Amino acid sequence: MRRDVLANNIARCRTACPASAVGILLLLLTAGPAIAQGNAASRASGSPAEDRSRSASLQRSEESAWRVGAYTGFQYQGDTDLDAGGEVEYWMVSGGADFSRNLGERFGVSLYGDYRAIGYDFDDITSGGSNVDPWETVHVFRLMPLLSFELTDQWLLVGGPVGEFSGEEEADFADSLRGGGVFGFGYTTRDKGLFLALGIIALTEIEKDTRIQPFVLADWKINDSFAFEIRADTSRGGEVRLTYSFLEKFSFGATIGYRQELFRLNDDDRNIPGPPPSVRGDGVGEETATVATLRLAYQINDRILLEGYGGTTIDGELRLENEDGNKIITSDYDDAGYGGLNLRFAF
Repeated sequence: MRRDVLANNIARCRTACPASAVGILLLLLTAGPAIAQGNAASRASGSPAEDRSRSASLQRSEESAWRVGAYTGFQYQGDTDLDAGGEVEYWMVSGGADFSRNLGERFGVSLYGDYRAIGYDFDDITSGGSNVDPWETVHVFRLMPLLSFELTDQWLLVGGPVGEFSGEEEADFADSLRGGGVFGFGYTTRDKGLFLALGIIALTEIEKDTRIQPFVLADWKINDSFAFEIRADTSRGGEVRLTYSFLEKFSFGATIGYRQELFRLNDDDRNIPGPPPSVRGDGVGEETATVATLRLAYQINDRILLEGYGGTTIDGELRLENEDGNKIITSDYDDAGYGGLNLRFAF
């Protein structure tokens, strides 16, 4: 497929999460050869905005001007019981933007910034006769500058550093940073509507060993109606999605994925119910869950896409450690429903 077609596809972008206070942006630099024309429909489907910007920025066009995509969104997860006692609910707000362009015949670059805030609300967790929140609002900012090089018409090389801030409100900035790098290869078959990128991400963790995980991006336009996608390209987890497009401007998607949040806590010496040591200090909080989601998206016009979604978390777990890495609480939580709205723009 020709690059001028790809230039139009890059306009169709990405997903969302929660918000509070300030924000640092993370930037993702990506680029590569044009992929099959079928991927345009895949990107116009109900994919999360984050993932869609990333995938689109792995494509090249004939133009050398900057191409811009942006997103914003809101998500809410209802009350659910904790096995350790009490309840928890949360909201998320997010936003971000992607700036990409060609750098000569074979090089491409994309600058991606992403921010989300997650507000946790705990109930009936008591210490000394009063309610206690293990943690409150968490802020996450991602930075992944990547540069790609087109090896052949089908193969590209991509790599660059990774940076992330992940901490509770008023957490120590330096202690909330994570860093590393990504390296991988991309492959496209223009005649079959397939693009695949494989590699590794290495990232330092907060009070844990360095994480090394697969880097996977896949877009497969099965036919005019169906598209298949895989996303496993950040520390937050990954997902597999099947999307069905209908009535020209609508698409319906089903997704199964894994979600993880790992973050530094602020220096608050609140007592948390549980065996000693129960003073959390500037410890570490973590949430993990398997998520199943259904999505419905509407392409308002060439530049704006609206998406609504809902689903349930499965095997959710919360973990709290103090500043010395000693466990205070580990608790599963019951399956919980969640839903949200995303709005994506292209310029």
